[in-house]
Formats: sequence, C-alpha cells, structure tokens
Amino acid sequence: MENIDERLSKLEAVQEINDCLTRYCRAMDWVDEDLLKTCFLDSGYIDYGFYAGDAKGFIPVVMEIERSGHSWHTITNVAIELDGDKAEVESYGLTAGGEIEDNSIKNINIYFGRYHDEFTKTSNGWKISKRLYLSLIHISEPTRQEAISYAVFC
Repeated sequence: MENIDERLSKLEAVQEINDCLTRYCRAMDWVDEDLLKTCFLDSGYIDYGFYAGDAKGFIPVVMEIERSGHSWHTITNVAIELDGDKAEVESYGLTAGGEIEDNSIKNINIYFGRYHDEFTKTSNGWKISKRLYLSLIHISEPTRQEAISYAVFC
C-alpha cells in the first residue's frame, strides 16, 4: 500500500486535472481567452480536425469560432492514468449551441466526441500538453421556437 503522501499527491493531481478540464469548458462557454490559456502548454500539440498545431495558435482560432454564437460545453467520464509528471486522460465531450439571431439560437448544433489528452505537471499546475479530439456525432436542427419554454442569452 502507498504511503499517505503518495496517495495525497495522486488525489491532488486528479483534482487539478479535473479542474483544468472544467476551466476549459468555462473558457469555451464564456469565450474567455485568458482562462483558456491556463489550460494548455503553449507548445502543446492540438488536433481538432479543423486545426492541428500548437496550442498557442489554436487558442485564437477556436475563440473566433466560439464568438460566432453561444454554446455550452461539458466533459464527462474522465479517466486518468498518472505516470509521474505526465498523465494520460480520456474523456467524453458534449457541446450544444448555435448562432444567435434575434436573441435566440437559429439552429441547434450538438456535438459529441472524445478527448484523448496528455497532461504535464508544470510549476503552474497540470496542463494539457497534447490533445486529440475525435468527433463522433454532429446533429444540426432548426430551432422550433414553440418547443422552447425559456431561454436567455448573455
């Protein structure tokens, strides 16, 4: 059995990685470029299909896409394998949203996929050093206003 310091270190790492994934979702939802920068190593490799390159170049590209509407990002079923100052992380992502027109979403877009991440422990905490996003499902449907009971977009 591991000693208490090793167990505590693992728990802290898992929590910091989950916190980073939460920051990623919030940064995407609120189009917060500064918050998104806290999630990635600048030199980290990112592959989303529409973009493949370093994280420093990815951030302005994805922020421009996110500015075109409003969306809600979630990450679930996070599996973390720690190996010293590295971690292999797999999770599922679900995003819903769309382009806003007259204070409502014109078309609802739903994306479901998987993230395959490598995290690296830095002096500023755990950050994504490599990410591959695999898009599994994309659904786009016109919004039926009569089916929406209440929505406010900020």
